[in-house]
Amino acid sequence: MGEKGYTGENIKVLEGLEGIDSIRKKFDLVELRKTIKKQGDLYKVSCEFSLKYSSLKHAFEEERISKFFPNLHKSKANALSRLKTDRELIKFAEVNDINALSARNLYKAVKKWNIDLEINPLILLTQEEHDLIIGSLLGDASVRQRNKNCCFRFSHSTKQREYAQWKHDLLTNFKINEFREVKRKIKDRVIEAIDFTTNTHPAFNYYRKLYYSSGKKVITQEILNQLNAFSLTIWVCDDGSYSVTQDYIILCTNAYSIEEHNLMKKFFNEKFGLDPTIGFRDGKYYYLRFKKEDTNKLIEIIRPYLPLCMIYKIGGQNGI
Repeated sequence: MGEKGYTGENIKVLEGLEGIDSIRKKFDLVELRKTIKKQGDLYKVSCEFSLKYSSLKHAFEEERISKFFPNLHKSKANALSRLKTDRELIKFAEVNDINALSARNLYKAVKKWNIDLEINPLILLTQEEHDLIIGSLLGDASVRQRNKNCCFRFSHSTKQREYAQWKHDLLTNFKINEFREVKRKIKDRVIEAIDFTTNTHPAFNYYRKLYYSSGKKVITQEILNQLNAFSLTIWVCDDGSYSVTQDYIILCTNAYSIEEHNLMKKFFNEKFGLDPTIGFRDGKYYYLRFKKEDTNKLIEIIRPYLPLCMIYKIGGQNGI
């Protein structure tokens, strides 16, 4: 890294730096950014080199933005830093003349962009990303409120490691806060799982409002209207169970009420021509069961989108 190095032999030279101008001059920000792997690393680096956390964060954002807009005045970097992903920077610049806008008006444009995202996340997300989130949230995934914005979370057994990685890879546009193995004790059992959490983003606020309008996850017609073959595939991968002995698929929709099940049953009939049965077990849980003929239809709908590692969800083995 030459004279902008920050390895142990250079630490004494760099101690006491605080302002953003000093950080720009003394550090190779591209290389320094590579040391930031997870939440908390930025704070550790700022402490290690006696830097203001806010200045270091600002410098990193300047460096990120300058990769795409090298001639942009630095006074505008702070406004654009509120656009959290690289793709977002590019898309925002496609509809806003960032060079012509003043810093003040750029702040206003970014604020409007974030408000619009909460109404229509497809301004930023691809259809595939949107469908993955829609399908996952019908299962056990969640959207958590974190101050102003929300994050998207899911967890899978380590037995589904490849599936969790597949989901992760589809969402790499968003900054990933957490993707790690954890152990949980549930009653007398130790469960090994892989937890995934994104950083917060205004786009996830849309899904929070969509699924948690009353504070609790509720299935509505508005949600079901957005379900397509790909998001249905995700739902089956997450909550589906295939009975090898009876050749049918069950959707373990235990968390939902009888009213929600009636709504889902009607939707499956109207959208996909399927007629699932509403089951009841343990005196308190409802679920959807697809008879053999409908299971075969369901399999044909989702097969083109099914990850190979989840073939067992439709009764297949070893890729068959």
